[in-house]
Amino acid sequence: MLDTVGNRIRATMATAARDGARTASVADVGHPGITPMFCRLNGEDLRAVAELADAGLLKVRVGATYPQERTADAQRALAAGGSGGKIVVTIEL
Repeated sequence: MLDTVGNRIRATMATAARDGARTASVADVGHPGITPMFCRLNGEDLRAVAELADAGLLKVRVGATYPQERTADAQRALAAGGSGGKIVVTIEL
């Protein structure tokens, strides 16, 4: 599991991960059981992450999806917490 948020997410990661899972964080360092990572995202890195997702090797738990016109609702859901995953705002092109 990869933490890009920090703070309270460590407890969630511990309960969501299966036994023996590895956890890494770009946001929190110095906590037992979490490997610190440092990264610099650029276009090439983002393409590599997208390829992992397309190959089914990267899973993201989505708690709720909102259309762009309901962005305020998405922000309220994020602030309330407890979504069970990422809050996604879809943008129609």
